[in-house]
Amino acid sequence: MASSATGTGKNADLARGAGLALLGRAGAVIEVLTFFLFTQMYGAETFGLFMTLWGLAQALSIISDFGMTMALQRFVPAEEDEAGAGRVLKYAFYTALVISVAVALALSFSAPWLAQVINANEQDSRHLETIIRIYAIAVPLWCLIDVATAAIRARRVFGPEVRVRIFYEQGFRLAFGSLFWWLGAVSMGLFISHLIGLAVTLIFAMRLIHKYYGLHHLFARTGMGKGLGREMMSFSSSMMLPNLAKKWHSWLPVLFLNILLPGARGAEAAGVYSAARKLVSVLNIFRESFEYVLAPMASAQQAAGDKTQLQEMFSFATRMSIAAFIPTATLIICYREELLRQSGSEFVAGAGAMLILALGRAAEVTLGPSTSILAMIGAYRLPLLNAIAGVVTTGVLAYVFVPQADWFGGGLAGAMVGAALAAAAGVNVTALLGHIEVRILHGLKPYDLRLLKPLAIALLVAIAMATLFTAVQDMWRTGYFILGIVTLLIALMAIIRLGMSEEDARLIVPRPVGKRLPFLIHR
Repeated sequence: MASSATGTGKNADLARGAGLALLGRAGAVIEVLTFFLFTQMYGAETFGLFMTLWGLAQALSIISDFGMTMALQRFVPAEEDEAGAGRVLKYAFYTALVISVAVALALSFSAPWLAQVINANEQDSRHLETIIRIYAIAVPLWCLIDVATAAIRARRVFGPEVRVRIFYEQGFRLAFGSLFWWLGAVSMGLFISHLIGLAVTLIFAMRLIHKYYGLHHLFARTGMGKGLGREMMSFSSSMMLPNLAKKWHSWLPVLFLNILLPGARGAEAAGVYSAARKLVSVLNIFRESFEYVLAPMASAQQAAGDKTQLQEMFSFATRMSIAAFIPTATLIICYREELLRQSGSEFVAGAGAMLILALGRAAEVTLGPSTSILAMIGAYRLPLLNAIAGVVTTGVLAYVFVPQADWFGGGLAGAMVGAALAAAAGVNVTALLGHIEVRILHGLKPYDLRLLKPLAIALLVAIAMATLFTAVQDMWRTGYFILGIVTLLIALMAIIRLGMSEEDARLIVPRPVGKRLPFLIHR
């Protein structure tokens, strides 16, 4: 009984943290809404250039942080005092700062060469070299934001990131992006407004560091100690490529579309594909919310040698993610053309790519959060090898498929379908390898019999949703969107009420909601 009670308590902590992380990840939803506005204001070609350079900046920032975001979540929970946690923070922060500044300078110096490789329309091409030099500042800004927010998550504090990620980063970018568009700064506006949003976000992220650690740790004259420093470097160097792989699976197809398709056509394809990818990224918020919380908790359980509780959290996170994913993916797939049309009629060409990406994410979520578990408790080299396999798969397939648009229907739509297939394949190669390794090497299984009922109800609900949306697809557009949102909420409630055990329902339904809607919990 004690073990069961402890397991329930751990799942409650996981569910509560995931709920807060979900609010933080809801920034992805707001980001999608801002992208609708940006595509209408700046057009597909300028938006495509922005997404190409933003993808490059994010990839470089992951190289710059050198895996320190994962190292913080592994080593901070294991420290027994504030001084030890402060030393880990200091080492991670300055490592990221030094490398990111060097990478930004290298990016700025390479601007003339990159301007010859990256495609843009005629107007943006005239400013492209300057845009690259200015936007290089995004690398250290984003890198330090990632390190700071990872340090907060390592403290198992998830709520404050909501304000930082949503209200500051997204809010300031939208406000200044709209202002620059109104002033006529079409080529530079998106990039400068984003830098302003990142700078404000970093300021508030550092305030959180001061609150939960104390900024004095960053300036204290204390060494790391050779043992801890060597162990952090060994771990972080192995985590850098797995972190990079998560971005490259998404951004390599964007880069290939921009580079392999000539001129403005490449920029437009990158913009349309990026809009489709961003819409599908909404589906990631459930899985990532659990992974954000599961990583530091898994590290703590591993340190305590408690494999039973780790197994319980693993299976709980898997069945909750799958149950929430299925109806949400159904809505995204059925509404894909209407959602893309909100950015402009030319964006509907990305509907096929959007379908492939959604199905690819569906396959990934069924494999459970194995990669995060492996990173926290497994051998350092396995995530590295898995990442290499996935990135190589994405890169090779994108290089082959993107120029062969005729294989997938021809035109920009065919090229984007090829890019989406490459991305989906790479993501699932990495996820499948992690899934197999966690099962074989550590005996952890993401599935148990408790998954069957919520899975069955979720699939039945998805069929009903798809049937309804098909029957009413010609209705008034505003009503059609309202119907979709209301139907999704009802579907999620049906899965909780009919598919989940009372114990699981109590864990995931916030107490105020449970009081107002007691039928969701009480059986």
